[in-house]
Amino acid sequence: MASMNDILNIDHLPAMPVALAQAIGLLFNPDSDWAAIESVISRDEALSVAVLRLANSALYGASDRQFDLRRSLSRLGRDVVRRCLLQQQVSRIVGEEVAAFDLQRGALWRSSLAGAIAAEQIAIEHKFSDPSLAFMCGLLRDIGKLAINVKYGAGYLTLISAHAKDGHSFTEAEDAALGFNHAQIGGALAHRWRLPERVARAIECHHQPPPPGPGHDMLFDIVHAADLISRWAGLGLGFDGMNYPLAEHVRIGLALDRRSAEREIAFVWEQLRQVQDSMNESAKQGVAA
Repeated sequence: MASMNDILNIDHLPAMPVALAQAIGLLFNPDSDWAAIESVISRDEALSVAVLRLANSALYGASDRQFDLRRSLSRLGRDVVRRCLLQQQVSRIVGEEVAAFDLQRGALWRSSLAGAIAAEQIAIEHKFSDPSLAFMCGLLRDIGKLAINVKYGAGYLTLISAHAKDGHSFTEAEDAALGFNHAQIGGALAHRWRLPERVARAIECHHQPPPPGPGHDMLFDIVHAADLISRWAGLGLGFDGMNYPLAEHVRIGLALDRRSAEREIAFVWEQLRQVQDSMNESAKQGVAA
C-alpha cells in the first residue's frame, strides 16, 4: 500500500507554476508593493496576458485598451488580480481528465470554479473577513484528486470500491483503503506548493470541518459548504458522487436550508456561465499593452 509520501514524491506530480506561487504570496502580503508584484508577473507571459486582458476588457470599462501591466495591476486591485491569476492558471492544472475519479476533461475545473464562486458568495453573505481567500480555497479544494490520479489512474475505482460500505462516506472508504484520503493529500500538496497554512488546512478538512471550539475558523465551514453546493449543482460528480455528508454544525451555523441551497446553486450556475463566457471572449481578443 502506498504511503502519502509515496504519492507526493512522484516525479510528475502536478506543480504550482513558480511565478503564480510567488505572485499569490506577494498579493497576500499587505507590505508588498505593485513594483514587486509586477516584477514577478512580468516574467510569465500567460500571467501578464491574463491581467492585461482583464484590465483592458469591457468588464472594467476600458475604451482605449491602453493600460500597461503596472497600471492594469493597480486598476484591478489585489483581490481581483489574485482571482484572475488563479482562474487562468489553475484551469491548466485541473483541466484534464481525472480517471481516478471518473471525471471527464474539464469536469474538475468546472467543479473547482463552482466551489470557488460558492465559497466567495457564502463568505460575503456571512460577512467573513476575506471572501477572496474563501474563493482561493474553494478553487483549490480538490487538488488532492490530481495526485491520486497520477498514482493510481482508473485503478483507483477498483481499489476504493472494495472498501465502500453502505452508510459510509467516500472519504471513509479512502481512509480504509489507504489510511488517508484525497483531501489530506490535497493539504499536503498545498504545503508542497508553499501556499499559506490556512489554505492548506482548509483544503485538508473541506469534507470534515472541525466542530466549533476555541479558535474555530469559519473559513473551513465555508469551503465545506461550497463543496457541497457545487455537488448539489451537479458539478464534479464522478465516482465519488454525492457520498459526502453536510456537517451539522455547518448547516446550522451557515443557515444552509433547502431554500438557501437552491439560491446558492442558481447563483453558482449564473456566475459560472459568465466566467466561462468571459474567459472564452478573452481568449479571442488581442491586448494592446
